[in-house]
Amino acid sequence: MLVYFAGPDVFFPTYQTTMETIRALTKPHGIVPIFPGESVLTDGQAIADSCMRQIDRSDGVIANLNPFHGQEPDSGTVFECGYAIAKGKWVIGYLSDLRDALTKLREWDQGPGPNSVRCQDGSDVENFNEPLNIMLAKTVKGLYASVEEAIKASAAFIPSISSNL
Repeated sequence: MLVYFAGPDVFFPTYQTTMETIRALTKPHGIVPIFPGESVLTDGQAIADSCMRQIDRSDGVIANLNPFHGQEPDSGTVFECGYAIAKGKWVIGYLSDLRDALTKLREWDQGPGPNSVRCQDGSDVENFNEPLNIMLAKTVKGLYASVEEAIKASAAFIPSISSNL
């Protein structure tokens, strides 16, 4: 089973260690991880094309949906999730804070007040008791608190997802 690991991890100096950890976690489950950034590419279009080809050849995607450069998941990762879903792949996400988005945003200095769903900029926050925007929360096959949990969950239901695609 080939699984593409999406996320902003590639931008951190610990990426090699992250890949080694994921390889060790996936091996007992028969999952072969595919990582963005394994080949050295310097052209933006070549990088985007390479990531899409990797998703195309994968059976599914496990995505790091933790906030990156702000309050929301990495936009590249979100694109990869949508691309994979459009291609008929299953997607599982993980983020360390599974509280609903409204609760989390109320802790942000630009977020809504305690009795409001409106942020300081005038925009409303979705209030569907989901940790992420509903377009992610309702289209991924599951949201878990860690990559370890996501890997374990994917290993348990990969065969049933594959037979339903």
